[in-house]
Amino acid sequence: MNDMQEEPVSKILVKTPLCLTARSVIPSAVHARDLDLTWLNKINFKLASTELELMQRNTLLERENKQLKKELLEQKLLLLEYKTSTEAKLEEARIREENLIRSNEDFNKEMKQQAE
Repeated sequence: MNDMQEEPVSKILVKTPLCLTARSVIPSAVHARDLDLTWLNKINFKLASTELELMQRNTLLERENKQLKKELLEQKLLLLEYKTSTEAKLEEARIREENLIRSNEDFNKEMKQQAE
C-alpha cells in the first residue's frame, strides 16, 4: 500500500447526438401517398387552437382593461368635480358665517348704544 502512488486519470466521454433521418424511420416499402398524417394535423390544430384561445383571451382582457381604465378616469373626474363643488360650498359657508358674526357684533354694538 505504501508503494502505491496516485496517478491522475482523465476520462473523456463523448456523446454523439442521435440523428434520425427519414430513411431510418420510413421503410422503403411505404410510399408517401400511403402515409396517414391526419394525427399530425390534429396536433397542429390543437396547438393553433390553444394559441388562438390565448389570443382571444388576451384581446378580451385588453378590452376589459381599457373599460376599467375608462371607468377609473370617469370616477377621478367625478371626484375632482365633487371636491371642487365641496370646497366652493365650504368657502361660501365660511363667508356667510363671517358676515353673520359681523352683523351680530354690529347688532350688539347698536344695542349697547341704545341701552346707554
